[in-house]
Amino acid sequence: MKKKVFLISIPLIVLASLLIPVTQQKTVLIKSPFLNVYSLLANPEQWEKWRPDLKKDVLADSSRISIKKDTGSFFIKYDDLKITAKITGNYWGVSDSTTDKTVNYGYAVAPLPDKLPAQTLLTVDKKTNVLNYLISLASPQSFSETHVNDLKNYMEIDSLHYGFRIFKTGVPEAYLIVAENSALKKDEFSTATKLLSELQQFVMTNNAKQTHPLIAQFLPKTTDSVHVKVGFFIDKEVKSNKIVTFNRMPKGGPLYAVKFSGKFEKRQAAYTALSQYYADHLYQSAILPFEMYLDNKLPTSDTSKVNIQVNFSGFF
Repeated sequence: MKKKVFLISIPLIVLASLLIPVTQQKTVLIKSPFLNVYSLLANPEQWEKWRPDLKKDVLADSSRISIKKDTGSFFIKYDDLKITAKITGNYWGVSDSTTDKTVNYGYAVAPLPDKLPAQTLLTVDKKTNVLNYLISLASPQSFSETHVNDLKNYMEIDSLHYGFRIFKTGVPEAYLIVAENSALKKDEFSTATKLLSELQQFVMTNNAKQTHPLIAQFLPKTTDSVHVKVGFFIDKEVKSNKIVTFNRMPKGGPLYAVKFSGKFEKRQAAYTALSQYYADHLYQSAILPFEMYLDNKLPTSDTSKVNIQVNFSGFF
């Protein structure tokens, strides 16, 4: 009888040992400054931006998401999805629960040495058991339930993080002509049109040819006035006159750019994206940003549909 009990107890002991809780860890490198990653995690209102499940819910009905914050913790709820995060220093202990299951995991973030200021180490730990751990040795787990790759992708993929694809390009030509003038805000578009006419007449007079689409700057001066610059690249060197200025540009010089298509008055989103990109990467701009009008047409009002490339210069 004792032998029979002993034989039965062995499988039970083995089964129980396989269910002993263990913690699995994974460390990933995120190519983004530590403070940016930390701020994103610390602000529950930002989680809907980088977690696809929450982003989908927000697009469906943002009023159904509720957020509660307390000292050292916060709570996010949408229908049956509940996210609880407890913050201790640089560590977030997270519990994702639905009616079907609960996943417990944690994020720990740490800055890299000063020589790599735009990179962050993120370690994620996931609660599991011995059985699942042994299985993972044969087939490594993806950690998808921890959303660590969603976080990494959001911080590293420009179109997700900044709202635009940011790309490196260069000054397309060495010869640039520009005309400029100040105007009341209400006259900025008519002023730009007049400046363009001066440039076109100048090109004809000098037997030159425009080689790339129009560029322009609409720079605020006061609450009701702007400084307008219009220009384009040409195929040869010319002499300036009283209205048109010839500039020799560093052909191929570095530019970072985004493309924007929409109402002229909404284009500021492209500037905001590039400004944040420069701040995140500790870049500096050599000259003021400028817009290239890819269809070679200037706007005539704030609601004009424009197709532009916003360019920020650099030293690198």
